[in-house]
Amino acid sequence: MRFRRVSANVAAGVIGVVIGAVVVLAAEGVTRDLGRSPTATPSPEPSVTFEVKEPKIDAPKRTILLAWAPGGLPVGTEEALEAMPEVVSATTIRAGLDWIESSTTSDGADLDDPPKGLAIPFEVAIVDPNEYADYVAPSEREAILGLEAGGAVLAQTESELRQAGSGLRLKLRSGRVTVKDVISDAGTQGYEALLAGEVPETWERTDRFVLMRVRSQKAQRGVGTLIRSLLAPGQVLRIRAQGETPFLRYGDAVLPQLFVKGAFGEFAAAPNSNGSITIQESWKNKHITAMEVPILGEITCHRGLFPQLIQALHQVEDAGLSFTVDPHDFGGCFSARFIDSNPGGRLSHHSWGIAVDFNAAQNRPGTKPDIDHRLVRIMEDNGFTWGGRWLVPDGMHFEWVRFP
Repeated sequence: MRFRRVSANVAAGVIGVVIGAVVVLAAEGVTRDLGRSPTATPSPEPSVTFEVKEPKIDAPKRTILLAWAPGGLPVGTEEALEAMPEVVSATTIRAGLDWIESSTTSDGADLDDPPKGLAIPFEVAIVDPNEYADYVAPSEREAILGLEAGGAVLAQTESELRQAGSGLRLKLRSGRVTVKDVISDAGTQGYEALLAGEVPETWERTDRFVLMRVRSQKAQRGVGTLIRSLLAPGQVLRIRAQGETPFLRYGDAVLPQLFVKGAFGEFAAAPNSNGSITIQESWKNKHITAMEVPILGEITCHRGLFPQLIQALHQVEDAGLSFTVDPHDFGGCFSARFIDSNPGGRLSHHSWGIAVDFNAAQNRPGTKPDIDHRLVRIMEDNGFTWGGRWLVPDGMHFEWVRFP
């Protein structure tokens, strides 16, 4: 059976139904006016907010917190938090990128069958079922408590992408698992699936983060102080409260890979030692193309991105702001690779051709962004999120988060 591709046509069905049409950059206490200076500066507490249909969790808003740090939280963070009087409970989640080599339905029919040497990127998280059950809706706790090694709980949108649910058998690069149940996307925190057990040896990188229940909002400061004392020198920390962001997950400032697939298609690929990936040619031929756009000239992106990117750049021109984008310092759009070309990590959304890097030499990752705030505003208004607001700023980077 040929590899089943999911095209951009899924966007209206998956994105529209699951998270609605609203995916906008916002921030608690952050104004759209980025200051008087024409140079934008990152806000201290940015977030991406979505309209998510999720079951109700029986906990007051802001008493569930997420803590994550680039590179992952140290081992022992959960235990240190649980020793605090303000913390009721905590659980560690370990996330990583696995690969689907094939899949079959419960009756044995082939479903996914990527070309030889390629596999489907699959973003999953490993949880302790007994602990994690306390962080999902009551209606989903039975599914989590029934999770054991060799099993998987699938996100609703992933079930729709796979066109299968309970009984689906997945041959992953890390081993074989069988889907036991399907829960909401919010229940999986936007990961494509939840697993139980140990981190697979095939994972080259694991993103470790913690969820916790606290007695009141006032506990957040103390929690932050404790975790920062455990971090390596120079490591930064993000703490979110439930309600600030729809998914309490690692790297919560961008769309989960699950929704990128739903909007722009799913491909099979093979990772390379230099941090790039080799994507299935038929997917690239269908979705990736070169096109002339204002200011930059010809660039290569996903076909589905061009309408809103062209619209945004026309608005930049019409506002007399073309000088804010240096066409000779364009960092690209389609680039099939891992984030930071780090093999084994998460895939860059450049791999789908849905992000652009402006004025790259002046805006290296981790440095203070040097982008005109009027350009930022136009890009945001046209459905892009700006990397200059991220925990580790990436001022050159504008990435798709919604259709205008």
